[in-house]
Amino acid sequence: MEDLHDIFEVSVTNDQLEATLKQYKPFSEEITFEDLVAFVKECGLQYGIKEEIIKKVITKKTELPVVIAEGKRPIAGQDAYIWSILDRTLHEEEIDVDDGGEVNLRKVIEIPSVATGTVVGEKINATEEEPGISVYGERIPAKPGRDIKLRPGKNTRISKNGQEIISTIDGQVSVEAKVIHVFPVFEVNGDLDLKVGNIDFIGNVNIRGNVPSGFEVKAKGDIRVHGSVESASLYSDGSIFIQQGVVAQNSGMIEAKGQVKVAFLNQARVAAGGDIIVSKSILHSNVESDGYVFCKQGRGNIVGGTISSGKGIEVNEVGNHMSTATTLFLGISKRIVHSEKKYKQQLNEAQVDVQKLAVLLKRLTEKEKQSTLTGKEKIMKLRIHKSLVETNDKLNNAKEQLLEFHDIFENQQTAQIRIYKTIYPNTDLHFGKYRRKVISKHENVKFLIDHSEIKFEPL
Repeated sequence: MEDLHDIFEVSVTNDQLEATLKQYKPFSEEITFEDLVAFVKECGLQYGIKEEIIKKVITKKTELPVVIAEGKRPIAGQDAYIWSILDRTLHEEEIDVDDGGEVNLRKVIEIPSVATGTVVGEKINATEEEPGISVYGERIPAKPGRDIKLRPGKNTRISKNGQEIISTIDGQVSVEAKVIHVFPVFEVNGDLDLKVGNIDFIGNVNIRGNVPSGFEVKAKGDIRVHGSVESASLYSDGSIFIQQGVVAQNSGMIEAKGQVKVAFLNQARVAAGGDIIVSKSILHSNVESDGYVFCKQGRGNIVGGTISSGKGIEVNEVGNHMSTATTLFLGISKRIVHSEKKYKQQLNEAQVDVQKLAVLLKRLTEKEKQSTLTGKEKIMKLRIHKSLVETNDKLNNAKEQLLEFHDIFENQQTAQIRIYKTIYPNTDLHFGKYRRKVISKHENVKFLIDHSEIKFEPL
């Protein structure tokens, strides 16, 4: 009988999850199903062998090359995360878009107030990973789900079981990636004007009208504007929600550590540590997000300007029939690099401070065992203990932020730009150091990095 190695070859992918049978020359009818099974096993295949395909190869009812074995892909565990009371209103409900294309952001604006003792968040535990199996029958490890430890935010406490976040005041909820706060609320019942002036508030700010040009609003919590924003500056340690839109004439700034949600952006400058969600249009604006940029709920078009995202961009249309120059940037921005450097410095400083404070606390504790501390020493011990708690919080916060940046760096090769309708010529796509200029119209496509090249595939 012929040597099957002269006729066939088994090729296995780098991840060892797929084996393909290739054929060099015709084979005689003497070769049986058992012969071919024995051959692929001799090539090392042990798991996921497709016997039905092998039968078709023997009976010449399929064309080669053909996949003859598939492994079991590993499934990563889901990271633990915080569910918040806002998830019911911000995430589980879609923004309304009526037949005329008008956007109703009332569901976003109507953030519930909570009373003292209300559970405003809870920890959803990490799930277990499922290892895979290669076509060689070997175990492929899977990434385990990462656990988190709940930390109290402003005016919240953690339950005894460590699973719930509870409000300690009557107020309004503000959600960050790993922390939930409850803040008092500053209300402006109408447009922001000279009678109110600029705002710098420790809680949430709720403006029931418009924010004209030249004003500045700063908030430790969230900022909600029921009207529109002109060439003004809004800075939030939480998230920013604008019911209508921003017409800024390339002046002013919208900046949030959390999310930004808005109906439209026109000649605006926007930066967010979280996702940026625009329901209508982004026109000639400079937009930068450490998370995702979504622009697909209404018309969902991006024309002109520069859009930068750390994790991915999803949009209906990019550019226009006039081939207006538009740039989409996906990857590690200067903002992310700068933030990573800042948190590395914070981590190092906190580690040094914790060691120093721990030594001082140990000395006072040992002295207290031998004799009574003086009044000043007791006060010093309390202060050291308080400083140690605060510094440990800074240490843990820096560690969590650096883990977030690590995830962004790790996922660069899988990040995508997804176009649900049309992308027009004269659009520049940047994936880190790689660039591709779109020279023809495409519809329903996704762009991704594949072997150091920007490629596109149908959605």
